[in-house]
Amino acid sequence: MLIGYTERECDVLTALQRGVEPVARPFQTMALPEAAVVDLLRRALSEGLVRRFGGIFDARRLGYRSVLCALDVAPDRLDTAAAVVCASDGVTHCYERRPVGEMDGAAYPGLWFTMAQLQDDFDRSLAQVRSVLGDHISPVCLIELPAVRRFKIDVVFDLRTRDRDELFPGAVAVSVAADKTEDAIVFTEQDRALVRCLDQQIPVVDRPFLAVAGQVGMSEDAVLATLARWRDAGVLRRVAAVLHHREAGFKANAMCVWPVQGDVIAAGRQLADCREVTHCYQRPRFDGFAFDLYAMIHTPSWPQTQTLFDAIASECGLCGGRMFASVREFKKSSMRYFA
Repeated sequence: MLIGYTERECDVLTALQRGVEPVARPFQTMALPEAAVVDLLRRALSEGLVRRFGGIFDARRLGYRSVLCALDVAPDRLDTAAAVVCASDGVTHCYERRPVGEMDGAAYPGLWFTMAQLQDDFDRSLAQVRSVLGDHISPVCLIELPAVRRFKIDVVFDLRTRDRDELFPGAVAVSVAADKTEDAIVFTEQDRALVRCLDQQIPVVDRPFLAVAGQVGMSEDAVLATLARWRDAGVLRRVAAVLHHREAGFKANAMCVWPVQGDVIAAGRQLADCREVTHCYQRPRFDGFAFDLYAMIHTPSWPQTQTLFDAIASECGLCGGRMFASVREFKKSSMRYFA
């Protein structure tokens, strides 16, 4: 169990990750009294356990394009390249990742980052990153790895057991075209203002959506109705607490990849059914990196992560895979939509 928090408090923090209902008093149905939940969430935020409490959106349904990118860069230039990448507003995550275990003679990219921008702005923003990188390294070996299919993406950590807590078991594969977004809803300026308010930290009070309504010039009922509509349309995944998973004890995080020779959709669905997997995608292969099924796993220690990687591969009948340890975190932030 997490040090400094009671078992009941850990239960509540786990429930807050799953999300609250868009109702006037969302904290009243928790395992602690409403005031205690508010105090607990404020404490977890101030101590750095929770990164933020707010809206978690489907970027594609907001009209955004999000792509995983890999940069092959010499170790002595990696920090410089990371600084360039992290300076881009569209970059939300940036890590140094290195293969674990015996080397197979292949040279793999060391810098991995996620770029997200409005569809019409994406190519220009990534081209700008390439251009600035070119001032510091040559050649710029930047590979784009858009999601071909998404099998699983939502993350909840059980703070009592320090284990994964399954949120959406049996996730169904969703096709995500590499060159277009999902059908985007048309958002008014007030809608955009509401998204901007929700995608960061919302007020932690007994009636958070009333406070949000005051910030955007809407009534509380209008905000709640809009959130319910967005949730039903798949625009809003949930309003929830987002952990600093390293602070919560999940320090050994790895990107796992496999080459799938047969039915990649069946393999992806089976992999997504593993409760320890937090993200699962099919991505295109590229020269020197013949992997197309990706998953993220998190545990408290590297021996546990290696054991978990081996167990998942065996359970799902996957072979020829590699595990890439996230050895340094250069940037991890929540997306600022319609900024």
